[in-house]
Amino acid sequence: MIFDIVDITEDEVELLTTVQKKLLRTAQQKKDEMVRKRDKQLFELKIMLNSNNMENSSIYSQMAAEIQRDFQTELDILVEQLQFNMSLREPTSGGETGDSGVDNTGYIVDYELSYLERYISVRDYYLTIEDPNERIALLQADTVAQEYLGTYYSVLFDYLMTLT
Repeated sequence: MIFDIVDITEDEVELLTTVQKKLLRTAQQKKDEMVRKRDKQLFELKIMLNSNNMENSSIYSQMAAEIQRDFQTELDILVEQLQFNMSLREPTSGGETGDSGVDNTGYIVDYELSYLERYISVRDYYLTIEDPNERIALLQADTVAQEYLGTYYSVLFDYLMTLT
């Protein structure tokens, strides 16, 4: 994916945390969608004016400028939110788990994901823990995962038990 929402090099993208990469990717997708919407509006405006024999009118430039201003305002807000959110999302330390009111899990807790995507994210995190006994003990103590995964928690627990 090409990131042009903010000025960032490929090397800088590689240094971002997983959370920051997700924020960047989501913002870039929103921007791309906004560009498509703007281009469609401009195209439809041009067609409408041409169909009414107004192709030489100054109305197009005036309305196009308004569409561009609206687009730029939305984009500025999106960029500001991205920069703010990325500055707040520092990597978690030690991969601790639990429910202390603070998201201190080693995996991303994103309730916009489907349960299957949540399961995969949590599973992949726990598979990085080499000691099977420690892995199971941490999962059992992880109240965030229990709430976050719902019924998928027992599926994950059973799967990790087969690996011991």
